[in-house]
Order: sequence, then C-alpha cells, then structure tokens
Amino acid sequence: MSLNPFSWSHRVKLIVAFATLYVVWGSTYLGIRVGLEADLPPTLFAGWRLVPAGLLLLGLARLRGTSLRIRLDQYRIVAMIGLFLLVGGMYFTFLAEQTIPSGLAALIVALLPLWVALAESFVPGMERPSARGYLGLVIGFAGLGVLIAPRLTGISGTPEEFIGIGVQILGTWLWTTGSILSKRNPVDVDSLVATGYEMLTAGGVLLVIGTIAGEWPRFVLTPAGLGALAYLSVIGSCVAFTAFVWLLANAPASKVMTYAYVNPVIAVFLGWAAGSLGFIPPEPVDGWVVAGMAIIIAGVALTTSAPTRTTAIVAPEPEAELAVAASADAE
Repeated sequence: MSLNPFSWSHRVKLIVAFATLYVVWGSTYLGIRVGLEADLPPTLFAGWRLVPAGLLLLGLARLRGTSLRIRLDQYRIVAMIGLFLLVGGMYFTFLAEQTIPSGLAALIVALLPLWVALAESFVPGMERPSARGYLGLVIGFAGLGVLIAPRLTGISGTPEEFIGIGVQILGTWLWTTGSILSKRNPVDVDSLVATGYEMLTAGGVLLVIGTIAGEWPRFVLTPAGLGALAYLSVIGSCVAFTAFVWLLANAPASKVMTYAYVNPVIAVFLGWAAGSLGFIPPEPVDGWVVAGMAIIIAGVALTTSAPTRTTAIVAPEPEAELAVAASADAE
C-alpha cells in the first residue's frame, strides 16, 4: 500500500503544530520564572515580552498580505480585551511567579475554562453548562482546594506562596472577564492583526506602569534574562500562536483545545526538571501537587467536553476572537 505524500506531509505538519502548541505554551511558565530569577523587574519584563511579539505578529500578517488597518471602534474593543487578558491575566502570572513555583501557577491557570463556564452561566445569552459540566466545575475547584490545603494548614509552603496563589487566582478572574467581553463583542478583524494590536496596547501600558513604578534601574539584561525574554516573545508568542491559528484551520477545534489539559502537565514537569538541574530554585512535586493536577485536569476535561445550553441567540465567535482568547499563553 502506497502512502500519499501530500497526506503524509499534512500529517507531519499536524504533529509538529500540536507538539509546538503543547510544549511551547507549557514551557512559557518556566520562561517567566527564569526571567524573574535573572532579576528582571516583573512589569517591564511583561511589557517587553509583549511589544516585540505584537510587532512580529503584525509583521507576519503584513507579509501574508493582510491589511493592518483597523477601525477605531474595533480598536477600542481589541484594546479593552487586551487590557483584561494581558495587563490583567498574563501580567498577574508574572507577579505570582515571584512567590510561587511555575508549575503551581500553570495549574491555577488551568482552571480558566472552569471560571469562564461558571461566569457564562450567570450572563444572559451565554452558553450554560449542563449537569455534567457543573459536576466538572465542582471537581476542578476541588483540585484547587487540594493545592491550597497544605498551605492553609501549614503542612507545606509559605505565607508568601499563599499570597502568590491569590494573585494568580485574581489574574484568572481578570482573564475570564476579558474572555466574556471577547465573546460578547466580536470584531471582524484578522486573528494575527487583532492579537498584534492587543499585545502592543497591553505592552505599552505595562511599560508605562513599569516606568511609574521606577523599575528601569533594575532592568538589566543578563544572558539568562535576555534568553527568557526572547523565548517568550518569539517562540512563546509568535511561533506557538502561528501554530495555534494554523491548527484552528486544519484540525477540529475540540482537538486543538486539548492544549488546556496538556500544558499544565508540561509546565509542572519542566519546572520540576529545571529546579532539579539547578536552573531555577527547586520546584518539588509532592503528592498534593500530583493529586491537585489530576483532579483539576479531570474537572476541566469533564466541563469542556460536556454539552452546553444557550439561553438566547448569540453571535458566533469568529476565529479572531477564539484565537485571541486562547493565545496568551498562555500565557
């Protein structure tokens, strides 16, 4: 039996794209931790991660012949969403990872689909989870309780870690708000262009905040800091996001969204490995972390795979908004 070279080439592209999405977006949490350990101040670090990434995405869009023009009313929506997703959600990960392990930050961010599903159940016209979806919410948030329990009881962790967990949870709430706004205010803008302007706007705001906070004297680029910054901007944002957009057009969305289950596992493993090798402070993986991770992923899988109920007719979410809501990596 002969293989069709074109179908084989497509299969290889799918494998490479999924591997990029899983590994790269899962590794961005470690990239943030490496930069912070290199003494990069968090606000300017986050800002300079976004500005070059935004310029690169707009450059990629222009190279493929896409217009970069955007109406003022569209830009207002894009900018507002970017502020919630990136100045809110993403930046708070930078703040949280000053006191909590990168793997723990990733596990808390993995709850995002649950927060979004919970919020949508209270917003008129949005999709409401079914009974199975609500069961997934209960299970997933129980996993968060497992992660917090040893720090509440003093079994492990520090008060600073507990504060970091709170900061990261607040970041997921801000990200959830941006996701809801994105769904309720769709814009007819190319995904690369929309995300590029979001990153530029959010990055500019963060640079202003970092300047007001007096971070410039501490912004010294060591080799480790420069490497982390370049990796997050080029690989973590542009390369992985391009793979994500390509997958949306060439694979079922349900399969593409499996990154939400895989990324936290990748992040926990990479944080543990990097800590064991001495690249960052140790990030031990104990029974609480393993149990919390398993429970959270089970809850997210149950909720995201469950059917939903729509209480009113809602405009379909265009590719641009789906891509924007999923990009930041991540983080």
